Amino acid sequence: MSLELLRNRWTYAVLVALRSGPLRPAQLLDLINDGNARNVDLLGARVLHEKTLFTTLHRMEVEGLIVRKTDAVPANGVVPRELTSMSQELLTAVHGIAAWTRDHLDHLTITLRKHRELPQGEVNPATSGPFPLSLEQDYWRGVGMALVVLRLRWSFSVICQLSKGPQHPTGVAVAINAGIARNRDITGDRTLSEKVLWDTLHRLVESGLINHQPRAGQFASTARCTLTASGYALLAALAPIGTWATKHEEHLTTIIRRRRGLDDFSEPQDSRR
Repeated sequence: MSLELLRNRWTYAVLVALRSGPLRPAQLLDLINDGNARNVDLLGARVLHEKTLFTTLHRMEVEGLIVRKTDAVPANGVVPRELTSMSQELLTAVHGIAAWTRDHLDHLTITLRKHRELPQGEVNPATSGPFPLSLEQDYWRGVGMALVVLRLRWSFSVICQLSKGPQHPTGVAVAINAGIARNRDITGDRTLSEKVLWDTLHRLVESGLINHQPRAGQFASTARCTLTASGYALLAALAPIGTWATKHEEHLTTIIRRRRGLDDFSEPQDSRR
């Protein structure tokens, strides 16, 4: 549920931008797009537009990730946003992911650039280019890189299942779908299809998180998948987020049910103020 919370493209960027204190939407827009420019080697030409920002802020407010700082309303009436205590705790919990990324930075960088069809090279934005990164910026960049892999809808489920030991791809899908069936209150009507399973396995192999290497003449479906040392290390790095999620499980359940149309809810008005 925690990873589902961060699956939207801009949620993480907003959380990181607000980590140092309240900001008005215009300030957020400038800060996030400055970050996009600093990370163009991984993101490509990506720009956050005002309409998308307000949509993101509205959803994050509904979900209790940010609040409006109503005691600091400027003359133009545009209210600054700030993190809730729950979001501040989440940013603290991602420390392990940053450490994991540092240990696997080169492979992860190559994989992300390949996925986004960006040129490969020895570019290190922390020390070169027009926007060299500070240590803090490099830290949050690393967390964001790991989240790109984890945002793939079924990646976490596959990694968790393979942490139990080597398994055939078909067995992985059967086990995951059985888990989905046990959690219909938050999963809704969804299943892991064969095509999506193979796409996910391919991405995770590229990312160095699982091994799946059929022998010559062997059908891919009969070759077992195994979790790599990198995959086990990533699971360990996610443990603090699991602790955070347990603490906020009731709230997270409500959010996920709302996102999947499994619950009714009311939304705040005047989202552009």
